[in-house]
Amino acid sequence: MYYLLFPYLAFSSLFVLALYRLFFHPLCGYPGPTLAALTDWYQAYYNIVKGGGLITKYEQLHKLHGPVIRVGPNTLHFNSRQAYHDIYTYGSTLVKDSELYDAMGVHAPESSIMFCDPEVAKQRRGLIQPLFSRRAVISLEYTIQQKIDKLLGLLTNNYNSSSKAVSMAMAYRALTTDIITSYCFAQSANILDSPGLSHPILQGVKETLKKLILWILPEFEAYLMMKAGYERQINSLIKNPDTLSMVEHETIFHHLLEPKDQEPLSKASLMDEAFILVAAGSDTVGNTCNVGTFYALKYPAIHQKLKKELEEAWPDKDRPMSYTALEDLPYLTAFIKEALRVSLGVVHPLSRVVGPSTPEIGGLKIPPGTIVGMSAQFLHMNPNVFPDPYTFNPDRWLVEDTSQLLLDLASFSKGPRICLGLNLAWCELYLIFGNIFRRLDLKLLITEDTIDNFRADNCANYWVPLWEKEYRVFSQKSE
Repeated sequence: MYYLLFPYLAFSSLFVLALYRLFFHPLCGYPGPTLAALTDWYQAYYNIVKGGGLITKYEQLHKLHGPVIRVGPNTLHFNSRQAYHDIYTYGSTLVKDSELYDAMGVHAPESSIMFCDPEVAKQRRGLIQPLFSRRAVISLEYTIQQKIDKLLGLLTNNYNSSSKAVSMAMAYRALTTDIITSYCFAQSANILDSPGLSHPILQGVKETLKKLILWILPEFEAYLMMKAGYERQINSLIKNPDTLSMVEHETIFHHLLEPKDQEPLSKASLMDEAFILVAAGSDTVGNTCNVGTFYALKYPAIHQKLKKELEEAWPDKDRPMSYTALEDLPYLTAFIKEALRVSLGVVHPLSRVVGPSTPEIGGLKIPPGTIVGMSAQFLHMNPNVFPDPYTFNPDRWLVEDTSQLLLDLASFSKGPRICLGLNLAWCELYLIFGNIFRRLDLKLLITEDTIDNFRADNCANYWVPLWEKEYRVFSQKSE
């Protein structure tokens, strides 16, 4: 008889919980799907079953319900530029959502990006920041240029006809991974040396990103290879700290192995920080270069403007042009900003928890403890700030006042948790685009599998966009 009581009690508990979430929860007045108000699995359904379709669903819901929607029992998503800046740019009273970051960080829980406590994150970021200062980046510019030179040689010698075209997504991923590993560790992954760019790290990139958002530990070959490599290097440095003085240039371990006024980091922390630096340091720059190159080759007018400006400023292409000199080129700068805007960066909402002293978000007073977020895609594709947002148009950045445009360019996030590698990323973008369009003459290979446009509706949104199609190019002999 008693065994019948347990199902009854379980059903009754679920019924009461459902009634509370639908009619008595502090967020019950916000619009959204009934199922989303009942369970957090609503979001998981669109990421897992619908294959990265969460942001697309959010777009539909915002069109139906307005700028604020309830997407979980205790979660709101916004589509308002003011709300984005209230949450991220000025949101010092909000903290990272531990549920999201603990799940996302199962492969690197002791890295700074996963820390939800602002003070703990600030201390760790303080250790790493010196390696990514503008001064440090400029002093190590030669390491970036060396890898770019290797890519240009590879394209010129190995991919120089329509029958020998290369996927630029793979080429740029190889380049940015080699740059970040060389920059941070003075030991390059040397993916550009892999025949046909078939290194396991590249082959596993898309699956890694999917597993990241699906909350599954990425026990795949590339991850294990990288982990083993960092472990060997860290073990060697712990055993013989003096070897740090023998490396080619300053590395991340110079800052992490002997932190000032802090306890020494564990080996797990060192490995996790290394892994995240490589993953984050290769993604946004690689995607931006991939997207920007496509539009430059697709639209001759854009390509010609780039080439003309670069030829005038850089008459002898056989002599390197510095990052600081490239920064002064207005059209190249506008092109890079537009490539960053269209390539989006991280698109999954970076969840934050409202605190007791949090001011209004998007003009609304949100109950403390509420999880809030907004995908940067809604910021980048806002037609009120970026007219005709799905058109790749560098000229939009050539107006006299771009302050509002820059405020809403969030490829590296905003505020106190902004990407640490921001200075390095900008340096890479100037040097890569500058060298590609000054020293090579690339040709876009058009096939039935070539992507038409890098639009938000042309990709699956996991942590970052995963485009359904790619494109291939080959290097023509320069005149």
